[in-house]
Amino acid sequence: MLTSLANAQPSPSAALDRLHLAVTTADRPAATAVLAADVQIFESGFVERSRDEYLSQHFAADAAFAKGVTRKVIRHTEQVAGTMALVMEETETAGTYDGKPVKLIGTETTVLRLDGGTWKIVPIHWSSRKPKT
Repeated sequence: MLTSLANAQPSPSAALDRLHLAVTTADRPAATAVLAADVQIFESGFVERSRDEYLSQHFAADAAFAKGVTRKVIRHTEQVAGTMALVMEETETAGTYDGKPVKLIGTETTVLRLDGGTWKIVPIHWSSRKPKT
């Protein structure tokens, strides 16, 4: 059930922040709450086609990675049109993973849908690269 934008809680950007916090803290229930059941997650040429697929196949690896690194948002934009929203971020990620140093420049594109008064992530696309030296 879709509700009006005026009654939406939290904002689309806050919902995305909740996903990142859920991944960083390995909090599956919090990730479940912000991802639509039919979410599609695109990363490195791969796709997970549902919330259950992501949580069972990739979430633990993302949480392990997030535990050893710090993600810094460099640029953030949000656009809302009715019951849909677009959030785009550019990030820097640095730290250690699997005993190796990590330094990445990332981009993230997220579409959210207002569902029952809550913003849910529908698709998300992550990509990253090593910084130019």
